[in-house]
Amino acid sequence: MFLSVGNQFLGKEPNVQTELEQELERGTELRGFRHGLHDFVAQVDGLEALRQHNEGRKNGYLKKSLIDRKTKELLMVVAIMSQGGLISHLQIHMHAAHKAGASPEEIREALDIVGFNLGATTKMLGLEAWRATFRPDLPAIDRVVELR
Repeated sequence: MFLSVGNQFLGKEPNVQTELEQELERGTELRGFRHGLHDFVAQVDGLEALRQHNEGRKNGYLKKSLIDRKTKELLMVVAIMSQGGLISHLQIHMHAAHKAGASPEEIREALDIVGFNLGATTKMLGLEAWRATFRPDLPAIDRVVELR
C-alpha cells in the first residue's frame, strides 16, 4: 500500500517509490498532462498497472497515425462529452488539443458543432470545461443565477 503526500509516495520500498514517480513522470511526458486517475492507478494498483496503463495509451491513441494529435484530442473531447464525462477529463484533453495547435476558438467551434447533435445538457458540459480551461475569469455556467 502506498500513501501520497503531495507528489511524494510513501511506502516500504524506496526503489519502488522512485520507479512509481518515474513512471508517473513518463506518463505525463507521453500525454502532456496528469490526471487524478493516473495517481489512483499508481497508488492502488501499483507500478505494473501504471506501466500497462501508460503503454496502452502510448500504443493506442498516442501512436503516430494518419490522424494528427490535434484532431485526436478534439475527438477525445467529443467522445468524453458524448458520455457526459467529467469536466476535469474534458479539460486535460482540451489542454492537449490546444498544445497540439487547436486554438480556443477551434475547440469552442467543435463543441458547438457536436453540441447541437448531442443535446443542450451535453453542450453545457463541454462549454463549462471550455470556460474552466480558457476563461476561468468568467462565472461558472452550472450555477443558479437567480430564483424568483
